[in-house]
Amino acid sequence: MRTADDVQILDNILADTPTDGVTRRLLIQRAAVTAAAASAIGPVAAFAQSGGGDSPQKVLNVAITAEALAVTYLTGLLQNNLIPKQFVEVIKAANASEYDHYKALKKLGAKPLTTKFWAPNAFFEKDKVFATIEAAEDLFVNAYLVGATVFAKNGMADAARYAGEIGGVEAQHRALARFAQNKLPNNVGFEQYKLTTVDAHVKQLQSLGIGFGMRGSAAGKFYEFPGKPPASAVTKLSHPSPK
Repeated sequence: MRTADDVQILDNILADTPTDGVTRRLLIQRAAVTAAAASAIGPVAAFAQSGGGDSPQKVLNVAITAEALAVTYLTGLLQNNLIPKQFVEVIKAANASEYDHYKALKKLGAKPLTTKFWAPNAFFEKDKVFATIEAAEDLFVNAYLVGATVFAKNGMADAARYAGEIGGVEAQHRALARFAQNKLPNNVGFEQYKLTTVDAHVKQLQSLGIGFGMRGSAAGKFYEFPGKPPASAVTKLSHPSPK
């Protein structure tokens, strides 16, 4: 994939070759257009289109990006007073755990693919908040099953266990989101392994209107990952790191 730096390098090379002015300009213009199109794809979208199967590093990078998205969303809900009073501490605890996941994945070498997210306006409508959380957590649980499988196949026992530890907490979040909607919280005997690649998870999130470093398909706006959430958006948890 070409970048602006690559375009400059091409320009420098052509300057030292017997290329006529018209040809040189056409080549530079084409390279510039290609670079612009590549940057417009967005970091996660480009990553998801890279193919080649799921490597441990690919799983880690997509997972930490998803955790950054979760912290960004939950922090926004709390700061904008969109959570009913009886569930505020529940969401603060969920937010704290998502940030703990982010930190643990970072220690494993994960690198966020973006910290800028496009979120649909509908996600911030009070009557849709818990349905949004349920849908997201359902995907996250499935994604950590993919992670556990990939890590196990690559002989990474600790990372596979971490994926199980994180996935268990994401299932808690989903159960609480279902409870907040007056649904049966513990509604499954086994978690479902519906999606078997991290690419499929990225595409599913994009189909909901989420954009990773780029505009999503639904009306919304950009939000930036806050890093460590403010104290008002988290609460103290036990077991804040994997063992």
